[in-house]
Amino acid sequence: MVKKNSLLMSVFIFAVVALIFTGIFYLIKKPQIFSDDKNNLTQKNQQPIEIKENFNAGSLIWEEATSSADWVDRDSHAAVVFKDKIWLMGGLNANANVLAPNAVEYWNSIYFKDIWVSDNGLNWQQVATNTPWGSRRSIQVIAFKDKLWLMGDWDPYMGYRNDIWSSEDGINWTQATTSAAWPVREGHYLVVFQNKIWLIGGVLYDKRKTFNAVWYSEDGINWKMATDSAAWSSRWDHAVAAFDGKLWLTGGMDLNDHVFKDVWYSEDGINWTLATNDPPWEQRQGHNMLAYKDKLWLLGRFNDVINKGPNDVWYTEDGINWEKTDTDPDWLGREDSAAVIFQDKMWILGGMNSKWEWTNDVWYSEESLN
Repeated sequence: MVKKNSLLMSVFIFAVVALIFTGIFYLIKKPQIFSDDKNNLTQKNQQPIEIKENFNAGSLIWEEATSSADWVDRDSHAAVVFKDKIWLMGGLNANANVLAPNAVEYWNSIYFKDIWVSDNGLNWQQVATNTPWGSRRSIQVIAFKDKLWLMGDWDPYMGYRNDIWSSEDGINWTQATTSAAWPVREGHYLVVFQNKIWLIGGVLYDKRKTFNAVWYSEDGINWKMATDSAAWSSRWDHAVAAFDGKLWLTGGMDLNDHVFKDVWYSEDGINWTLATNDPPWEQRQGHNMLAYKDKLWLLGRFNDVINKGPNDVWYTEDGINWEKTDTDPDWLGREDSAAVIFQDKMWILGGMNSKWEWTNDVWYSEESLN
């Protein structure tokens, strides 16, 4: 009987102790549990609310930043956004050498080897007057892996070149190679896509040859040919942009005075598909194309006395269905201008306008409030 009572007492004491420890554990953990729940609730409440931008693409208009920038009038120059600034370099001015429309003494024109930089598109500072890569037109410059890369050109002194230069600061340049794997040319296009630089098309006048080859590089120096004969006709002065996980190509011209108006795309740079051969816009060359606010934009047209028609701006979400902005740009139609995305706006810089005048005006896009 004593042993039985002693056993019952032991069980009772063990149960009490267990309850006490359970209570202590609960009291210790309870604030943690409630605290975690509260923190989770707070974090949920503090999540930023996604506000979809109500951008009316059709209402886009253009404002003039300056009618005469600090740099000399030019076309066939390069402009690129790098280190939160616009960098502009190279090109030519033939204002004193126009004999008639389509008759220009390019060999007697002024060729540039300068570099200008701006943090607002209005005020410009010259940071180089005598670059080591020398005077040249039809240069392509692109920002890639924290460097600027310059390649391809023509000038009356050195002719065509396929050397490649790079810069970490936009001012000091190093020659990466004297002769790239791709043949010399001008009128080509550079674009960054799938973490590679792509070089597309171009022309070699003295050999009466245009290109429809596509090259790419993972480091800017070593190049591989994606295809030596893309599905689109060989051309130059076309426009290329990376948009919606694809490369897009529009317009351009051949050496038989044929100006294109087709639209092509590729997911790998090798295989190209015709999106449309008959978009609602007129043929064009020397134009610009940008990916901006989830749309692909086609900017401007060289509409001189020979190539009459509108100087307009078009946009698309799929490359097939295009819409025109409600208002055509106030800047004159032009070719071989430069275009960039900067401070959440599209910018147009210089070019040769429809009056066969080399310009140094700068324009930027705005959404109309009317």
